[in-house]
Amino acid sequence: MYALKPVFNLDARVDLPTCMYSLPVIQVSKSISAGSGEDLPEHAVKALEARQEAILEKLGLLRAEVEKFVKGSGKTSFTTYKPDALQTHKVDIVVRCSPGKPAFALPGLITLLSEHMKVYSTVHCHSSVNNLPSHLNSFLPFPTVERGDANLKITLIWKEVGSECELMVSPVSQSFIRGEVNIIRYFARLFPTVLQYEADPSVTAVDNLLDSVTSLLWAQPKDRQPILRPLAVNLARMEYLCSNKFGIADLALFSALKQLNLEKDLQPELKKWYTQVSMKLMGGKGRRQHRMSSSRKSFNKRRASERKNSERHNKGADNRKPQKNEGKNTKESSPKLENNNTKNAPKSGGKKNDKQKKSSPAPSNGSNGKENSPPKSVTIASHMGKQELFSFFTENGINYDNVEHPEVFTVDAMMPYLTNVKGAIGKNLFLKDKKTKSLYLLTANHDREVKLNDVAKSVGAKELRFADKDLMYEKLGVKEGCVTPFALINDKGNEVTLLVDKLLVGGEVETVSFHPLVNTSTTTISSKDFNKFLYLTRHKVIQF
Repeated sequence: MYALKPVFNLDARVDLPTCMYSLPVIQVSKSISAGSGEDLPEHAVKALEARQEAILEKLGLLRAEVEKFVKGSGKTSFTTYKPDALQTHKVDIVVRCSPGKPAFALPGLITLLSEHMKVYSTVHCHSSVNNLPSHLNSFLPFPTVERGDANLKITLIWKEVGSECELMVSPVSQSFIRGEVNIIRYFARLFPTVLQYEADPSVTAVDNLLDSVTSLLWAQPKDRQPILRPLAVNLARMEYLCSNKFGIADLALFSALKQLNLEKDLQPELKKWYTQVSMKLMGGKGRRQHRMSSSRKSFNKRRASERKNSERHNKGADNRKPQKNEGKNTKESSPKLENNNTKNAPKSGGKKNDKQKKSSPAPSNGSNGKENSPPKSVTIASHMGKQELFSFFTENGINYDNVEHPEVFTVDAMMPYLTNVKGAIGKNLFLKDKKTKSLYLLTANHDREVKLNDVAKSVGAKELRFADKDLMYEKLGVKEGCVTPFALINDKGNEVTLLVDKLLVGGEVETVSFHPLVNTSTTTISSKDFNKFLYLTRHKVIQF
């Protein structure tokens, strides 16, 4: 080994103040001459050499172990192995975007990443945004995993942030990445094994293409075609912009064209490329839309069937013979049903229905001392609507306040219309136990974080999952976006168990608010009356 002179003289004397305790010299070194180290003991050099050889031998053994592990995991060489962020920790990303400038790359990114990892996505609307278009509520693909099980969580918040969307990198320092192209770059650096970027040999060409996309977003309409022309030339030679493999440049250009509404003004090469990328990126979203449209078709088909059955029933009721004590009560009750818009109320007919109508008190007369008995209206044959629910409240002495607002599908979209509403505002989920097939209606305060796995354990359920929309309408008589504990009044067989936040029924809040079977208004009743409603419907209630 080479002999080195000491960096500083350890034998140098330092004069210390007399007020300090003096310590003996811990280390003393012998001066080394400026020569080749003749005065250095030979045994010291050999000891250092032996120590270095031992360290090198251990490093060789470790290298052999690592190569053995890498070979067993299917990797060719550990020197080229670079783990993604998801292989080391879970990632939670928040993106804020203006409704007028949607980041169309986000759904595509989620579709691509979902093929390699568990992704949970959710969409929220900031209170400063008014009249959010309904299609933006389902802008991102519907998650197939729960939030707690996901490796990647992406939250999109619709908020007026200008023409460029922004991604919050550090909530502590409030650091942002601005611009959709830069956000795509960030995702590519975060997940290099899924989105090739810096490891791509043509990274310079990719950067030039991304810069062209940025220029396209800021260019005047007359300057857009000169920017798109070179890209069309590339696509005449290759399947995608930079090669025959899909890359982040294709994702960025696709989003820019959708945002600028240039799909119909593209050159043939670009139009062919755009169709191909649409099929690749929008596959997940397209499937979700197909499911939604299928559900809508099923709903319309069911409504048409119900309408035919109703017409058949009415025709039979007109042709049947009048029964005793029927005619007078039927005539008196019909105007009352029409005035209350009870289009779902059962047709009068039979002694049982007439007897119920005769015994039902008028709304202005209260409950006549029968508050603790099950309501007669629970036994009706069809689903109740909003007006029937309000009549039920009046009949049973439940005071209510109602706020009308535009149709909403999320709590965040509803909150701006309820600024004057006090107390707890509920959010609701219709669930099904995957193992036991039991049905549950979960109701919690709007700002409480609900984890289905934790709720399932606390209430003794096996595996809670979102129930089918058709089943929800069949049991509760409400459509998507209208789920509410008030819908328990339509569950005639008491097949649904209510899982309720203890805050809503424990007396900690004075009032609670839910949709009145429709998502165009919100109804407030006292917490005491809410408990009374649950008692009247005779449903099993489990607090969590």
